[in-house]
Amino acid sequence: MTGTDRSGYAATLTGQFAGAELTPGTVLGGRFEIRKLLGIGGMGVVYLAHDQDLGVPVALKLLRPELASRPEAFERFRQEILLARQVSSPQVVRIHDLARHEDRWFISMDFVDGESLDRRLAREGPLPVEEALAITRQLAGGLAVAHANGIVHRDLKPSNVLLDGQGKALISDFGVARSLGTSGLTQSGTIVGTPDYLSPEQARAAPVDARSDLYALGLILYEMLAGQPAFSGGTPAESLSQRLLRTPPRLDKVRADVPAWVARLVDRLLQPAPARRFADAAAVISAIDARHVPRDLRPG
Repeated sequence: MTGTDRSGYAATLTGQFAGAELTPGTVLGGRFEIRKLLGIGGMGVVYLAHDQDLGVPVALKLLRPELASRPEAFERFRQEILLARQVSSPQVVRIHDLARHEDRWFISMDFVDGESLDRRLAREGPLPVEEALAITRQLAGGLAVAHANGIVHRDLKPSNVLLDGQGKALISDFGVARSLGTSGLTQSGTIVGTPDYLSPEQARAAPVDARSDLYALGLILYEMLAGQPAFSGGTPAESLSQRLLRTPPRLDKVRADVPAWVARLVDRLLQPAPARRFADAAAVISAIDARHVPRDLRPG
């Protein structure tokens, strides 16, 4: 988790969260000393804490109070740690453990001293082409490891991409992740994920695979280079319908210094039909390393 409060978190506690805020100095599980609030995510409240046993800073995600009594919410929270612990990659925020303090469950994970990509984009706008490609390559590396373990993130977006002070990009929040090897908690017919970053198949509530994450990766790369979402016009429903039918305007028509091969890279990632995207994250890495994407769009 990032060291900077990020816009997607709504860091000011109000209403139902105010009464549950932990004060600095509170010790959870006899081990984790709360230092400060980092923010509020979809599944939990996130704090910076000090691990007294290891002497290192960690991020703690506590199950939100109003969800704690819902069995399905806890099961999803538990699945987050079980799935994420299967993924060991320098590009994925490492999960340590699931623990309980009195009536509160929490996940401990690496603390990333930096900020989220969405906050960076909000502050600076479009990124240099080479920096955007470097971030994309790192994210593809993390996805490759997750996909090799049969895990699809399903909610990859700029607020789930953390950047540290050395330019390293990490994927966080496997809160809606699903293992391809199990029936999971989210079935076909249920839309799971953030609307602005849903793949066409997710929007249709159809079965998804690793190529849905590649579509989200394409949306992130487009936004890093264009300074705005790929489908930014109209209402959310109109944006969603556009994704079902077509690719966004080519990036080299939107930004003059984007090489043609990068425009083709994004175009292929954002094909509405999964079969017309890259076959896997390794193919994305290979294309970036070769700085070449064929002009045709044959599957794989």
